[in-house]
Amino acid sequence: MLRVTRLRSAFASPPALFALASIAIALVSLWTIGIPKVGATPTFGFQSPICWLVVLALLGALLLPNIALNTASLLAAELLLIAWYAWAIWLVTTPAYSSQYAFVGSDIVGPAWYAAASGLLFAAALVADRYRDSDQPARAETWFLAAVPGYGLQRLDKSMRGLMWTVLVATALLLASFDSPIAPLFQPANGLPDLPDPLPTRGPSWILLFAAAIFAALSIVDTIRAKRRLGQP
Repeated sequence: MLRVTRLRSAFASPPALFALASIAIALVSLWTIGIPKVGATPTFGFQSPICWLVVLALLGALLLPNIALNTASLLAAELLLIAWYAWAIWLVTTPAYSSQYAFVGSDIVGPAWYAAASGLLFAAALVADRYRDSDQPARAETWFLAAVPGYGLQRLDKSMRGLMWTVLVATALLLASFDSPIAPLFQPANGLPDLPDPLPTRGPSWILLFAAAIFAALSIVDTIRAKRRLGQP
């Protein structure tokens, strides 16, 4: 009975419900884009071990009874998502890809990754709210939450500033995907039938990816400044 009550309370807030919806979408949508010319087959979220690890970490952030464990699970999910995106950026530099087309990592990141990333943001909102509801002063958890752009500021009751950084990072990543001639968010399940005509430059995609990284770093700087202004170490 206690477990059922805890489960209901964990899913009582809109962020938790949105996180669950994002997790479900991540499992049933494409995690990687299939490109037959390079021998890459499409992979759905439920077929990807890394996607399952992200899902388990997000469920831990939502369901574990200890807020410190929620935070650790949240960070684990973020590290897995970043590591996979970084791996995609490296993968397209290998000869199998680079000999066929001027790929950028965002070209092969499917919609499931973005759904899982949305789940991360909703889970972070839930964890930050739990800290705020505890009425405890902001401590080291602020820096852990700041790893998710904008959520350290949410822990400090500066939600609008935090939301600004979240939107900037998310928009830069989405625009990098939209800029891709492969259109990874809209590829059919059977993969890309043929490669598009080469672009003169892939500069805009790289600029947007660097912008996302810069915005994420600036959100941490903003969190540091906000915490100092509150007189907290």
